[in-house]
Amino acid sequence: MYVIFFGPPGVGKGTQAAIVAERTGWAHISTGDMLRAHVKEGTELGLKAKSYMDQGLLTPDELVIDMFLARLGELKPDQGFVLDGFPRTVPQAVALDEALTKRGKSIDLAINITAPDEVLMDRMLLRAQESSRSDDTPEAIKVRLDKQKPPAELLKHYREAGKLKDVDGLPEIPFVTMAIMKALGVDAGKAAS
Repeated sequence: MYVIFFGPPGVGKGTQAAIVAERTGWAHISTGDMLRAHVKEGTELGLKAKSYMDQGLLTPDELVIDMFLARLGELKPDQGFVLDGFPRTVPQAVALDEALTKRGKSIDLAINITAPDEVLMDRMLLRAQESSRSDDTPEAIKVRLDKQKPPAELLKHYREAGKLKDVDGLPEIPFVTMAIMKALGVDAGKAAS
């Protein structure tokens, strides 16, 4: 199964994507983690991406698409995946659709995790205290909340295809996981293990 996780920064996309991937055996593809790895390794892509990330801005489509397509090529032919942080624009969604079509596949479901901005700000400020991510400053967090919500046209792209499910991101992590597993049609009992 090929699944996308959408939601604003701090809603728990990465946490939920990792849990679902672990419980299903699907690959977890996090563009944020991949970008941060490129930055840490000082690759050409990482150096280009760092200036955007440090300002809380989205990395340009062409950089993200190239990185994602390379990662997609590393998967086993029938391996499912959970995408976190990609696509973020309709052009990225179209590029993803085209890449999957070439493999005879398509996105099965897009999960949109939601929560109010005030809750998200609190979560990200707490995370900033616990980590040393350069993009977790109060100023960058505000920009990310303002600029990095999934665009309405992107959600519409998947909603009109009948592939978008909304999930409330306010409850505790295990309850959000259970709601996601239910939306995926995966045994909810796996969410409690």
